[in-house]
Amino acid sequence: MNYLAHLFLSPHHEDWQLGSLLGDFIKGPINEQLKTVHGWNVVNGIKLHRKIDAFSGQSNIFKRSAARINPTYKRFSGILIDMYFDHIIAKHWSQLHETGLSEFSDYVYEVVLKDRPENPQNFRRVAQLIISEDWFRAYTSIDGITRQIERLGSRLKRGNALLGGAKDLSNQLSYFETDFFDFIREAEGFTKDYITKLELAPYSR
Repeated sequence: MNYLAHLFLSPHHEDWQLGSLLGDFIKGPINEQLKTVHGWNVVNGIKLHRKIDAFSGQSNIFKRSAARINPTYKRFSGILIDMYFDHIIAKHWSQLHETGLSEFSDYVYEVVLKDRPENPQNFRRVAQLIISEDWFRAYTSIDGITRQIERLGSRLKRGNALLGGAKDLSNQLSYFETDFFDFIREAEGFTKDYITKLELAPYSR
């Protein structure tokens, strides 16, 4: 899943939500040093991020959606579905979340993404881009998500392999929306169960 979906599925708690974003930037095992540096709930958020990514990779609904991607982009289908789903969740945010997207975005930019010296430098750079370019509100439009997809593609080797990668979203939007709503219901149930396990067994791995 991409940034906005991870935030949506995370508990509404600053540290959990930070961890839900750091999951893409902190690799390796969860150890005592990581807990000391970042704090327990940030680490829980990282754990949750990893579990959601694993859940997505095994989901038949997610695979169904990825199969809709043009074969030209097949090797990047998982990345594209992550981005497509962030567009859809942003577009339909008001029916999914009790806080409006603008208010939620401002909260994340000001509270969750505030600069913390213990965070990895690459995350701190991306956080500043998210804020300065207002990514989450930009996700609501096809043009906005297209820019993000192509920006991501520009970081890949051998040219921008994701140029035109948003065309399938435009051409099959209703199908991707169906996939997303089927998926997010499953993901919410899975996430709630996992969060409960973390809270009941705080020292489990």
